[in-house]
Amino acid sequence: MKIGFIGYGKMGRDIFRLFFDKLTEAEYVIYDICGNEEQHTEELLKELNKALKRRKLSLGEYEEKKHIFRFTNDLNDFADCNMVIEAIYEDMAAKKDIFAKLEAIVSPMCLLLTNTSSLDIAEIFSDMKIKDRCYGLHFFYPVKLTGFVEMNILPETSGLYITGVTPLIFSLDKRPITFTGNYHIYLNQILACMVSHAIKLTEEYNVSPAELNKAVEGIFSVAGPFDVLNSVGLGLMAGSPDNFRIERNKALLAYGCEKMNGWLSEGCPKETGAFLEFAGEKLPDTGNNADNAKLSMIALILNETVNAMEDSGIKSVLCDAIQDTLGLEKTQAEYYSEFGAEAIFAELDRLHEKYGYGSYEHREKNIWDRYFS
Repeated sequence: MKIGFIGYGKMGRDIFRLFFDKLTEAEYVIYDICGNEEQHTEELLKELNKALKRRKLSLGEYEEKKHIFRFTNDLNDFADCNMVIEAIYEDMAAKKDIFAKLEAIVSPMCLLLTNTSSLDIAEIFSDMKIKDRCYGLHFFYPVKLTGFVEMNILPETSGLYITGVTPLIFSLDKRPITFTGNYHIYLNQILACMVSHAIKLTEEYNVSPAELNKAVEGIFSVAGPFDVLNSVGLGLMAGSPDNFRIERNKALLAYGCEKMNGWLSEGCPKETGAFLEFAGEKLPDTGNNADNAKLSMIALILNETVNAMEDSGIKSVLCDAIQDTLGLEKTQAEYYSEFGAEAIFAELDRLHEKYGYGSYEHREKNIWDRYFS
């Protein structure tokens, strides 16, 4: 199998390295839109040399890996690829242009996949002549640590191209989860809801992002909501809420988007790793109490989990994927037992009455019990 990668930024590089490290029976072509192919080739060869010297690779593995990749600045080198994964920056026109050029080069059977984390996948492929081999294959950051890959399928996508990629995802030590329609890129949507809810809680309790992170410690195994915002960056997180199409979450996401764009206008850099430093200067600690924030955060996460499972028709695997994506310390069922339905529903009712967001409307207890009891 010959696999092409377009884009060698943070995500593109990590996706390629996942394939390169896990799959030895494939060839790779990598197109770096910045034109640093010679530099990247030299860097990867140096890494392989180090791995050989440290005996992390055998001589045979070293010789094999040296010859299965090629960086290029010519899209024509993708002509005999079986699959191409695009992971450039989030710009609709740029992505559409790349795929239009690719369609004229690759075979009609070559899969064309986008790793977009926010854009309308149907629109990305809207001008393609052959759409049955097109869909979204969305990896999460950090690529090596997250356990799921979203397969965001279009109505035109052939089942043949779905079932063919599924075992490939498992071979990368990931689990596939399939979304359609308004649920495209759903796991990013619940992540954005969690961050927007955290922003709302800083306002409600008049605390800093750092204090809110501390208040919800114990829910998240690795990173709190503002650590997530910091690692993703405001440039991506503050994108239009219209990119997510589930109606119940639009108001909460619009609120979060407005606040984040406000921070951008106040001088917060859009790049990754910049928000917490900005917040330390512009949004200092207040010393106020936010003890109830943990219940409020759990209520939002469990409520969205139930709503998504009911509406999407995806059950246990979606529950697992949400736990993995948000980095929850415990399962949703364990949190439901720990905090109790009465307290959770009371908090959701309070939030909905106060703010009116659809994200806080909840279903009946018997539905929650079906999933969590």
